[in-house]
Amino acid sequence: MKKGFTIVELLMVVAILAVLLGIVTTAATASIRQARERRTQAVKQTLQNGIAAYRARKDEWPGKLEKWAEQENDGTLGYLSNGDYDKVMQELLKMSAGKAARNRVMDPVGLLVMSASIADGKSGGMDYRAVATKNHKYAKRMSSSEMTVVYPDKETGYAYRYIIEYNAESDSVTVMTRGDYTSKNGGGWTGGEVWR
Repeated sequence: MKKGFTIVELLMVVAILAVLLGIVTTAATASIRQARERRTQAVKQTLQNGIAAYRARKDEWPGKLEKWAEQENDGTLGYLSNGDYDKVMQELLKMSAGKAARNRVMDPVGLLVMSASIADGKSGGMDYRAVATKNHKYAKRMSSSEMTVVYPDKETGYAYRYIIEYNAESDSVTVMTRGDYTSKNGGGWTGGEVWR
């Protein structure tokens, strides 16, 4: 008489494999979210330092923040609109691009960028090297005057612009994510476009 597996034994093996696969998938998803958040926080600090270095080197804020504050900011704090944010990022990227390291205010490698003019909801960010490198196989080359810097939200996967807060009283700038803004102000950020 031949011995083999019964249907119950096979079903038990399949059930155990399904449970193990679920555990591995959950752990991998959590790890990816944590990696996104770490990268987002690192880039936020890079941008913060880059804006401060730009101010120190040129004695003005990138994107003419002083003029923006005079025209738009009726209180102590102001938050940049999408177009003004893009101007700031483009100034930072222009000053940081190129081969002359002594002129850079930050290292743009590792930044997630996309075209500032895209608002179709279908395009996500790409690594700065991919869009700034000639003949890269994955991206169309863009100049720094077309780019804006974004980050992937750890929960939704959507790409957002960072939030730039200008404090007119202290003449200082703070870079935040939507989560930072919510923690600080107790409410969600409603401005800005969203891309997937």
